[in-house]
Amino acid sequence: MIDWQTIETVLFDMDGTLLDLHYDNYFWMEHLPTFYAHHKGWTEAEAKHWLMEKIKQKYHSLDFYCIDYWEDQLDIDIITLKKEINHMIDFLPHAKNLLKQLTTLPVQTAIVTNAHRRTLAIKDDAIQITQYVDKDFCSHDFHLPKENPDFWPALADAYPFNPATTVLVDDNERVLASAATFGIRQLIMPLNPDSQRPAQTMQQPDNFIGLHCLSEILPNNQLSD
Repeated sequence: MIDWQTIETVLFDMDGTLLDLHYDNYFWMEHLPTFYAHHKGWTEAEAKHWLMEKIKQKYHSLDFYCIDYWEDQLDIDIITLKKEINHMIDFLPHAKNLLKQLTTLPVQTAIVTNAHRRTLAIKDDAIQITQYVDKDFCSHDFHLPKENPDFWPALADAYPFNPATTVLVDDNERVLASAATFGIRQLIMPLNPDSQRPAQTMQQPDNFIGLHCLSEILPNNQLSD
């Protein structure tokens, strides 16, 4: 699937790509609505509907991913709430193995995430994910979400890479489309970002490579972590 001898840079999304998106989905769709219902004196159904409508209004914007924004909007301590379910933070199958194998190759690796720095800190405290890559970047560092095509030249200025010899692995198809406009050629989309949900369907199957498991791109084809 990937000719690793031709690759110089590997960029990884975090949630839903290296880490199981079940943690984040559970937080926003179950844990937060339950808390907010008690906080506001609403039913859980009312809280979930109200929150989901607020969140939908911000899809694909930087605010959508911004913990500071949501704490201000909801007037609650989201970080403390997130830490209550830290035990759910985990790697997707073979993610850690893939990251370890890449350290044996002459490639540079980076996490490039839309997650807020405070969210990344929670994940890093739980499973030390940044120790497996050379660099880590959050879209908030550039004041642009990865869905915005202007994000990628800004990233390349901060972390020089050749799009023609770069692999981007990201479970967000809109992000992959944005990266394609910058010329990144190897675009891979994990189809099982949440271990507790059915596989997602690619809308542009001719443009990107769908991946059911990260084991499919292991450089040494070794499956044990």
